[in-house]
Amino acid sequence: MFAYNLKLAFKSLNDRPSLTILMVAAIAVGLGLFMTMLTLSHQAGKIPMPHISKQIHLVQLDNREVTADEAENFNQMVDLTYQDTQNLLKLPSSGVEQTLAWNTNGILNVEEQEIQPQRSSVVATNQAFFTMFEVPFLYGKGWDSDADQFSQAVIVLSKKSNDYLFGGINSVGKQVRLNTHVLTVIGVLDDWFLARKFYDRSYYQAWPDQAFIPSNFAFDSDLPRNARFDCWSTTTNPGKFRTNYLTELKTSECAWITFWAKLPNHNLEDYKTQLGQYIDSQKRLGRFPRENQYFLTNINDQLEVISKMIGREQMLGVISYMFFAVCLINAVSILLAKFMRRTKEVSLRRALGAKKRTILQQHLIEVVFIGIIGGLFGILFSYIGLQAMLRVSLYASDYVRTAADLMPYHQMDWEMIMMAFTVSVSCTLLVGLYPIWRICNVSPASQLKAQ
Repeated sequence: MFAYNLKLAFKSLNDRPSLTILMVAAIAVGLGLFMTMLTLSHQAGKIPMPHISKQIHLVQLDNREVTADEAENFNQMVDLTYQDTQNLLKLPSSGVEQTLAWNTNGILNVEEQEIQPQRSSVVATNQAFFTMFEVPFLYGKGWDSDADQFSQAVIVLSKKSNDYLFGGINSVGKQVRLNTHVLTVIGVLDDWFLARKFYDRSYYQAWPDQAFIPSNFAFDSDLPRNARFDCWSTTTNPGKFRTNYLTELKTSECAWITFWAKLPNHNLEDYKTQLGQYIDSQKRLGRFPRENQYFLTNINDQLEVISKMIGREQMLGVISYMFFAVCLINAVSILLAKFMRRTKEVSLRRALGAKKRTILQQHLIEVVFIGIIGGLFGILFSYIGLQAMLRVSLYASDYVRTAADLMPYHQMDWEMIMMAFTVSVSCTLLVGLYPIWRICNVSPASQLKAQ
């Protein structure tokens, strides 16, 4: 009987093909827009390094003036001053890894004349950065503690920079110039995808950095400091610290360096105690005039706060939900019109002994097939929609970002593909319930009598 109903369902799809096409189109177009927005939200909402993200904490100390506003979360709190980062790095913390990061920039160049100089975004950090954040390497490795201590002129290149400057070969041991400074390549990163670039608190998508250098080398070379300087009101023109007055900056109360600690659960309370003790010790030196306050915020909690502040995906998501709902309502009308045209056929089958269960099975099979076909075309429309959004993102960035960097945010993974089929079939079944109920409850006597 199932095979017979399957045959009837296929036959019914070819009956009145215009209504079938309209039904599939309504499902596919609505699903395409819905899955486009859902995929963008899904990719943007991924947690970087999910297996250790709850151990990676942003460290912030409240060194602000007494008159400063209260901070309710990490996003309203300043980063660390230079002197605090140096002091915290010296804390005896067994089992705790700490790193810092601040942004600079420069012109990367090599000796080959045919290679044009590349303006690059560079991260100044320390050796723990690569182990804490499990940065993948294609060639070489990160520098050691001696490079930090003695300000060695070493550099780690991104895969993209290595491809541009050296044609993708193993460049470890080769030299590059950063502005006028000659540095030795010590490592080359492999592809490193972060859903959001958290380590500099920008939380940008598809804005990878081109190189990494020791922080002390960057200070000694007086490289520009691309940072937001949160200074006391007594500091005039904090912007001057971007390129000058390094000695004054190091002793000032200007917070500008992002600081991170990897804290396994058993070390968290001990580290909090150390931070409290450190603040107390600094108070005795005349610093930290406010009540003891610090923030330790893991990556998950940070992205939860940031996602509430970024409303574009939520707005587009609401629009896609509404559009999909309209398409489903239209699908109900189309399906009802398609089914109700065969009331005489169904009545005749019922009069000849066919049970409601048999009629129900046939139409459920037909609806499932419509859902599967709608899902296939919906995935196609989703691909088209994601490619369109990719080009919108490229245009919005004035083509500073590349399609290769943006592509991971604009493609469906297997989870999204399976969800597309699930949503398509389940929603088609949902909208088909009323038309199926109507056709199964038609009175055979009324239809045959009319004949």
